[in-house]
Amino acid sequence: MTAPAFRVGVVGARRVRGGTGEHLARFLHASGVKVVAVLGTSPASAAEAAAGLAARHGITATPYVDLERLLAEARLDALVVASPDATHRTYLERALEAGLHVLCEKPLVHGGSDAVAAGERLLDAFAARGLCLAVNAQWRYALPAYLRLHPDVNPRAARSFRMELSPVALGPDAVPVALPHPLSLLDHLFPAPDLPLEDIRWRAEGEDRWAVTFRHPGGAAGVACEVALRACPTSPRPAAFGFDGARAHRVIREPGYRLALATDDGSREVPLPDPVEALVKAFVARVRKGPPFPAD
Repeated sequence: MTAPAFRVGVVGARRVRGGTGEHLARFLHASGVKVVAVLGTSPASAAEAAAGLAARHGITATPYVDLERLLAEARLDALVVASPDATHRTYLERALEAGLHVLCEKPLVHGGSDAVAAGERLLDAFAARGLCLAVNAQWRYALPAYLRLHPDVNPRAARSFRMELSPVALGPDAVPVALPHPLSLLDHLFPAPDLPLEDIRWRAEGEDRWAVTFRHPGGAAGVACEVALRACPTSPRPAAFGFDGARAHRVIREPGYRLALATDDGSREVPLPDPVEALVKAFVARVRKGPPFPAD
């Protein structure tokens, strides 16, 4: 696949409820691929998405409201799925049939008693067809900045891990939306694809605070993990993570959405290149490298 031939369509490219579609589109555009189409639920929403990409990022994308027409006319190589969670499975299945690589917002598949089995079937099917299927869980790409902030910490030798995230609200979707973040980071550091998580527990610490604890089987003796969720309806929403008590919290500065990781006492701070941009670049590079794409 040559660089000019890498054509991408985006499902859910508007700025709605903190959605990521527009950001994924602009990072793809900056990576040298062509964002050529957007899909909306109505002519107005599709036109709004296309106009926003053009005005803010110089992206010329044709608006569509019909997926089949988009697939027939846009000559895509890849699809970004940044639509509401319940719609992911439909778009993934159709992208698979069309032979498209996919970058999907988390969670991959959510809802229904067969969600886990459906997700596994999709992973296997994409791999069997030589297609890349990636999830937008970006925190593993913050590890280089974390190591600059805490040079004396060795995450691969850690015995404990904690991550703090701030969903808009706590409800039935909060855990499946949040957990891909720590799990992607942990699975990168401690690959153990054939072993399950152990001792999974959930507890409420008040109306706006939840915690999920588990033991990750990777590493020399497993890693004791906690994911703390605190509802935060307004941006910027706090986020932090750390190993063996060495915590780093995310700092966001405007204008320009400049990111950093800082220690709790503020005595040290390092720039944080946007992890989502790093994930998009990795997706583009992996697609251009070509198969095989293992279902891991």
